Amino acid sequence: MTKNIQINSINILGKAELLVSEHQKAMTAFRKISIETEGISLDYTGFVGDMVKNTKHHGGNDKAICCYNSDHFVKWKNELGFDLEQGAFGENLTLKGENAHENCVYIGDRYQLGKAIVEVSEPRGPCYMIGIRYNYKQFPIHLQTSGLTGFYLRTIKPGFVKKSDELVHISSHPEQISVMDVNQVRYHDPKNKEWLDRLIKLSPLTEEWRIRFEKMRNKLK
Repeated sequence: MTKNIQINSINILGKAELLVSEHQKAMTAFRKISIETEGISLDYTGFVGDMVKNTKHHGGNDKAICCYNSDHFVKWKNELGFDLEQGAFGENLTLKGENAHENCVYIGDRYQLGKAIVEVSEPRGPCYMIGIRYNYKQFPIHLQTSGLTGFYLRTIKPGFVKKSDELVHISSHPEQISVMDVNQVRYHDPKNKEWLDRLIKLSPLTEEWRIRFEKMRNKLK
């Protein structure tokens, strides 16, 4: 069975703007807009023309592309009443289909994306900005506990990406540990020594996450 993933839209925002909620405000490039051109160039740190305001926690090669599955939008509509559309969670790629589900996407999965090659690097860690965007402080917690966080891609080979392209699966890491598996350990099973050991050794997982799990593991010794 193919693991190719369909893409609804490529989304960027070239400048930061002020987002204001009842509980907080921030300058951010969160509200990304679908590109209208035929395509866009991807370099090692993201799509050309896209802005990352908070470079301490976002951006860089390991977080070159943020992805989210639009199939989840109906869940958040039904549970929380939000009408969501492409770019709803600040993602660069709005995806669709079962193959984009966190259960089906493995850390280390490699894909051809147009002329570029990308690799799944880590789950997206939902942050406070989502709460500001929708004026609902607890929204990031819902994403974390559900495991429906989305994920990041690192750029292995830069290249031009068309709107009509899809993520064409090339290979998977032999461990075949899914984004959902990683989220399960972080948010629901943080004292599972066996799983922590597996994640610490999972080389395609970003150093940031492996260090986090190593600290969690050390507390259990």
